[in-house]
Amino acid sequence: MKAKDLAKKLGVSPATISLVLNNKPGISDSLRKTLLEKIQELGHEEMLSQSCREGGAPGAKLSPEPQEERCACKSIAYLMYNHFQEDMNDPYQFFTQVLEGIEYEAWENDCCIVMLHMNRREGLDIAQRLRRAGNVVGAIVHPCKLDARVERDVKAAGVPCVFMDAFAPMPSGWEPPSVCVSNRQGMRSAVGHLVEKGHQEVGYVFSGWETPVEVDRRKWFRRALKNLGLADRPEYYFQAGTGDELFEYQRLADRLAGAQRLPSALVCENDRQAWRAIKALKQLGLRVPEDVSVIGFDDQALCTAIEPNITSIHNSPHLMGRECVMLLQNLIRLREREEEPWLRYELPARLVERDSVRDLG
Repeated sequence: MKAKDLAKKLGVSPATISLVLNNKPGISDSLRKTLLEKIQELGHEEMLSQSCREGGAPGAKLSPEPQEERCACKSIAYLMYNHFQEDMNDPYQFFTQVLEGIEYEAWENDCCIVMLHMNRREGLDIAQRLRRAGNVVGAIVHPCKLDARVERDVKAAGVPCVFMDAFAPMPSGWEPPSVCVSNRQGMRSAVGHLVEKGHQEVGYVFSGWETPVEVDRRKWFRRALKNLGLADRPEYYFQAGTGDELFEYQRLADRLAGAQRLPSALVCENDRQAWRAIKALKQLGLRVPEDVSVIGFDDQALCTAIEPNITSIHNSPHLMGRECVMLLQNLIRLREREEEPWLRYELPARLVERDSVRDLG
């Protein structure tokens, strides 16, 4: 029986039955006891994890004695590193939506999700952590930057791994399998839209973060300018700042005020920078889009919570999560054939036109 079918039969969510099967904390003792009794009555004890069968407390360490039996429910590990929490660079819960997509597709493939914070229990190596997490068949890795530690962990994991938004090679030059937003398509669409509207002077607003996402977007913005015959002028690049206040725009206003000349349009690294740009321009007495047009990136809910509504590049974090699981399934099949390919899947990025771009034609 599949875990999701068991959850349905017992009248609980797949997430709840996963906590019971894998002996993880997160539910009351009374509910856990009731569900364990029902599972035993149904004769599905083989689905319980080793820790659960040993009678250990939820989250407790396993017996040091090696056990051959493992949880019948396959698991996908979601590996998190502190880079993400420290940089505060996810104000719109993008990766929360990605995780929702991962969970949805994982259950469709009869897998559980096990979340592992890699900066905890550092005395255990990656293989030990995955072993204790249950029957882990693959991992999805969420670093906001690639470094030697991440590379070392992935190579020692012993299971296929898929990265999110890994645009650059590892320190050794190895490029991990990844699912990425197509910044190339997005920036080409943004700059191309401005050219169609008659704009010839286009600037860029960026935060100053140097994660692979931001670096890749700046690269493809420059490439779009070149391919569309526009000048790439250094004085048209404006840094909004990386401070803790996610929506502070005074620094950007000062930089715009200090410019000898402003472009007719600004492409922004993400929607937060677009929000800052609109606020900063208004503070300087400039109108959007009448005086300066603005385009964001990511198409977050913020785009329709400000006047004018922001034209932006849409991508789907939920789809990213689902495609991570699908790519992982492909890697598992290829590994069974003793193949270790490099695979990269780019998600579509399309322009959503709203009110922040003026037609100069």
